[in-house]
Amino acid sequence: MSNDSSRSHKLFAAVAAFAVAGATFFGGCSTPPASTSSDSSSTQLASMDSPATGDGAQSSTDLYTIDDDLRVRINRSELDNLTLVDGPVYVTGHAVPDADTVCSAIAYADLLSKLGYDARPVVLGDINKETSFILNEAGVSVPEKLEDASGANMVLVDHGEYEQSANGLKDANVISVIDHHGDGTVATSNPIVYDARPIGATATIVWMRYVNYGVKPDATMSRLLASAILSDTSNFKSKSTTTADREALRVLAEAAGIDDIDTLYANLYKASISYDGMTDEQIFNNDLKTYNSEGRRYAIGVVNVYDEEGAKSMAERMKAILPAQQQALGMNYAFAQVSIFHDDISVTYLVPSDDASAEILKAAYGDRATFDGTSYVLNPGISRKKNLVPDINAVLASHPQE
Repeated sequence: MSNDSSRSHKLFAAVAAFAVAGATFFGGCSTPPASTSSDSSSTQLASMDSPATGDGAQSSTDLYTIDDDLRVRINRSELDNLTLVDGPVYVTGHAVPDADTVCSAIAYADLLSKLGYDARPVVLGDINKETSFILNEAGVSVPEKLEDASGANMVLVDHGEYEQSANGLKDANVISVIDHHGDGTVATSNPIVYDARPIGATATIVWMRYVNYGVKPDATMSRLLASAILSDTSNFKSKSTTTADREALRVLAEAAGIDDIDTLYANLYKASISYDGMTDEQIFNNDLKTYNSEGRRYAIGVVNVYDEEGAKSMAERMKAILPAQQQALGMNYAFAQVSIFHDDISVTYLVPSDDASAEILKAAYGDRATFDGTSYVLNPGISRKKNLVPDINAVLASHPQE
């Protein structure tokens, strides 16, 4: 399958997913629907933003309305092909498991299991300390590690890149991608559920799928999803946060019995910046993602710290180990993204591995970053997903390989 045709296939699938969700997510009601239980006559989502008004806005009297039972049946019908799958379905996040990727995998496997499918969450690597904290608080065990996906039935959450996924994925049966990043490299000629949305957390999409399938997540799954949303949106301080993320957290926190969101986030953040007993190389790889753009490969390791003194110290430590890490990973470029992102503080220190990597950062941020001799410092800070990756890709696209 050509790259162009695979992208067209995925684009069609994504547009179709948006169309179905848009027509059915509110149960066909002309008012924003409140409960997520499958036995209610109408599924309501309170506190949503009002529909757009003005030229071209759709009148509430023009909305397509259907009853909840039909809405649920329509949404669940996209899973009908799963009845033809032989063997279990493995649900996994990316190869460097963080809170959103692990919690989304566990919860989506739970959802599929509740619908009668043999779905099992797995991880592709060691989880980080923040994720460990979340699972311990929820009383959930770490999923088993999948060493090779060859021949397996796979659902991918929180990623759609071969670079970031399981060994052997190209020889697997990928049946679904649930993600909140850009169009990835994973392609298949088989029918696929492809649900990619530009929102703050994959966990929010998983919650939306619970709602669309007429299933209410229990208190444990609600706690996992709520924690993942808090983590990936940085307690709603991330620019990628949407109304859907806010509503999902409101509903999930209530279901999980979480009374103090800010305290929970503070505990998550403390866990995320705890690197006790880790080498600098392990710290860099703790939240690492690799990318392929314009035929060139690069890696970005995100490191969270508490204050600027810690950021400067960590940036210098990352600078010392980056060249060897770039070589070990087989990358053309490598970057450490050292971030302070809590309360009202938002600062990012971007550390390049070498002169070539530095030239990319200079081209992307030279007019608005301060270079301190080690890092390109941005205040306010930026997001890897929403800013850094697109900006690096833009620089690479404007400077094609000779």
